[in-house]
Parts: sequence; structure tokens; C-alpha cells
Amino acid sequence: MKAALFYGEKDIRIEDRSTPEPGPGEVVIGIKSAGVCGSDLHNYRGNRPSTIDVPWEQGHELAGVVEGLGAGVVNLSVGDRVGIEAEHLVGCGRCRECLRGDYHICPDRGIVHGARHSSHGFSSHDVTLASNCFHLPDHVSFDEAALLDCYACGVHAVNRTPVPVDGTVVIVGAGAIALTLGQIAKAYGAGHIIMIGTRPEPLQTAIDVGAADEIIVNADEDPVQGVIDRTQGEGAEVVFETVGGESQLITQCMAMTRRGGNVSVVGLFTQPQTVDSQAQGMAKELVLTWSNSYSSWQGISEYQTALNLLASDRLIAGPIITHRFPQAQIAEAFTAADDKRTSGAIRVVVNHHHEHPGKA
Repeated sequence: MKAALFYGEKDIRIEDRSTPEPGPGEVVIGIKSAGVCGSDLHNYRGNRPSTIDVPWEQGHELAGVVEGLGAGVVNLSVGDRVGIEAEHLVGCGRCRECLRGDYHICPDRGIVHGARHSSHGFSSHDVTLASNCFHLPDHVSFDEAALLDCYACGVHAVNRTPVPVDGTVVIVGAGAIALTLGQIAKAYGAGHIIMIGTRPEPLQTAIDVGAADEIIVNADEDPVQGVIDRTQGEGAEVVFETVGGESQLITQCMAMTRRGGNVSVVGLFTQPQTVDSQAQGMAKELVLTWSNSYSSWQGISEYQTALNLLASDRLIAGPIITHRFPQAQIAEAFTAADDKRTSGAIRVVVNHHHEHPGKA
């Protein structure tokens, strides 16, 4: 197989390695599509945790075809088209969090067979738990299925912070997480969505795919005042933060939220945040919530919920994928994803074009 190996920061190499064998309850997947997530870029930009051994494989927004079955796998067949739930979210299955369905916050999250594990969608093949594979209808493409990880994060965020049907939702950010979240919020009945971003082009895409009703471009106006002006001076009922990184954004989100409203932090911050506890939090009695990935909600898989919405044509995934690169050009893929202002990218997908047995 062709493995994409990450040696740190921008050093990504394609090397030949033996195709892995599936263990009990596992399958081998021939990867077709893998999205470049913002968390992949944290490593690329030099923020790699010291716990990761060099080199490592990654790529957790993935879809492909089953090529081999481990012992005991009965619900999958060679040739099945599948979307794959990220393996770094696997829980131990025994702790209180796992037993209530919140395996995404398991203290031992991501431990498989006693070792830390993750998905390897940027390599040509990966071994994954059969229970993490979800059958794709024929009309759902592999590229679209690679976005299901983003959509499932949106499902989880809206499950934790319900959206108002008769009020305003603000989404701060205009990346793939923001656009997929906007579509999910609309599917869940959000009455009016304002999206805030730095680039007009993805904001226009948000309008086109039904992820936003109004947009605010940072360069054109102050985003807090823009929200206040658009909500009769009151602010939004719910604000979702999707940017993360090094910016100080939570207090800004609190400032554009109405009294008694909700702020949901979906973005992954790499720096501590300063929060205006008194003037914004206490005075307005806000609810501040974090939304971490996804798992299940009331016994139902949030990944499956996202897939059901996508398969029923209630989500428009295609325009969110702006760039596609073959695995041999993975360096160019990461360059485009890292500098979206130059490339114009929203979501970048790496494609694998190897042959698969069975149906494609």
C-alpha cells in the first residue's frame, strides 16, 4: 500500500508499506476520499503533541471500499461502499461516559488493543473497526461521505445547543465546519442564520448551499455591531464559534449573544481564552457550552444521523469541496488547506485512485 507518513510540520512522504491485516471485528478499507481537517493543520503548523511518535499516519474524514474482513465480521462484505467514523473517537466501552453513550469524552478515548489509534485516510488503506463503518447509498459519493465527520460535528453541536425556530443563530467562521453546521442547523429548524467570516467567497457559498441567510464580512463591518444591528439591538439567541486556533473569540461571541442566550464553542483553540465573566457572562446570564466532536445522542449515532440527512438530499455537500488532489500531491493539498485565502479553499479532499475488488 501507499502510506502517507507525517514526519512533522510540512514533511509528508508517500512510502510503500505492507497492507495491514484486519483483526477480529475489523476490516481493511481501500480509501477513496479523505478530507483535510483543521486539526490536521495544527500538526502541519508545528503544534504536534509530544505524545505522537514520528512518523505517524492520519486522516479522519474518510470513506472507501471494504477490501478484507477480520474474524467475526458479519454485517459487511468485500466491495461495500462505506463512510467511516473517526477511530480516534473510539471509547473503552466500560466507563460511565461510554455507558451513557458519550464515548467521545471517554478518559481512554482512542485506545484500540492497548495502543493509541486513529484513522489513516491519507494512506491508501486502513484497518478500522467494522462497527465504525456505515453503508453508503449508491447516490452518495465518496467525496461527500468524507464530509460526514464535519456534518456529525454539526449534529452534535445542535443536539447540545438547540437552535431556535423563531430567533437568530450566528455562526462565527466560514470554513467547512461552519458551512456544514449551518446546513445541519437549517435541517433542525433554525429560523434565521447569520454567518460571519473574513472571505466573501465562502460566505457566498454558504448562502448558495442553504447554510446561511445573511452574511457579515469582517473587513466591511464590526461583527458584533453587525449582529446587534440585524437583531433589533438584542443579539442572537445562539452563537456557534467554529474558528478556534489562536484568536480570542469567545468573548466576542458572548458580546453578540442576547440576554439569556447560548454560546457554543465548536472550534479547537490552541491558546487559552479570556472571557468577560461579569459584563457579558453574568450580566446577561449566558450559557457557555463546548461541543467536542460527536458520538451518540439518546442512543442514536450522530454519524448515522448526518448520513441520513445527506442521503435524503437535505444537505448540499458538493460545493463545500473546492479542491481535490491525488495522494501523490498531498503536499499541495495541505498547502491549499493551510492558506485558504490564497487558494480559495473551503474543504480540500485527497483522493485515492487504486483499483478495488467488487463494486465501486
